[in-house]
Amino acid sequence: DSMEPLLRSGDEILVDRAKRGGEGVFVVRIGDALHVKKVQASAPGRIALVSENKAYAPLELPRDEVEVIGRVVWKGGRV
Repeated sequence: DSMEPLLRSGDEILVDRAKRGGEGVFVVRIGDALHVKKVQASAPGRIALVSENKAYAPLELPRDEVEVIGRVVWKGGRV
């Protein structure tokens, strides 16, 4: 899923795997797929995943279905 304009195809990101809590932009695993999403608090036991690209609707999933890999702390891309 695209996070444009925050991230563009081909951008590189640095992920701090020690930071897995709080709100921010995170790499998460849902099933076999990795996604870069904003993580927001939701109902108890649930997690909301929001894309910067408004073409993608927010996802709200049970917390145990989402593995938070780490927080995105840096991004870089080509000019």
